[in-house]
Amino acid sequence: MIVCKTCRVEKDENDFHRHRETATRRHPSCKECRKAERRASYGKNRDKQQAQMRAYYEKNGDTIRAQVRERSAEKRRDPEFVKRETEYNREWRRRNPDKMAAANARQRAQGRFTPDWTAEEWQQLLDLYGRSCLACGKTGVKLQPDHVIPLSWPGASNAIDNIQPLCGPCNRSKSDQHIDYRPTPQEAL
Repeated sequence: MIVCKTCRVEKDENDFHRHRETATRRHPSCKECRKAERRASYGKNRDKQQAQMRAYYEKNGDTIRAQVRERSAEKRRDPEFVKRETEYNREWRRRNPDKMAAANARQRAQGRFTPDWTAEEWQQLLDLYGRSCLACGKTGVKLQPDHVIPLSWPGASNAIDNIQPLCGPCNRSKSDQHIDYRPTPQEAL
């Protein structure tokens, strides 16, 4: 047990930050008192501290952004993180149907779900690929327009040149991945 030099209360050593230069190897003030001191100091010097933070960010902004991008990419490579994030998002959508409906309405209002092609262009695309699913090759099934580059990706287009015909199961299994099943000009020959 250690007595805090600020509040004079005896507390467990885990209530103190580590400190190399003291005999107890703990800071003389407890975590609560240090937090209150930092808040008071920030309140008095708020403008000065914000100016310092702004100056630091202006000087090191590129490095900071690169580090954030790298940490984010590192997380996305971890399958456990992706699984947790996917499950969290799925649960959030289930708990917040009104917010999801509002978000979808905003996207529809922005024209995100409105096709930029005509029914005639869709029929020409189906004819071009023999009215078959480009993923599994099935014919005689109802085909759905699938975005090669998903609309959820930045810079995705809703134009006919970003569309490929897929059957329902193939379209659902592709989900929001960037998979181009269209034959290349060499394969078409």
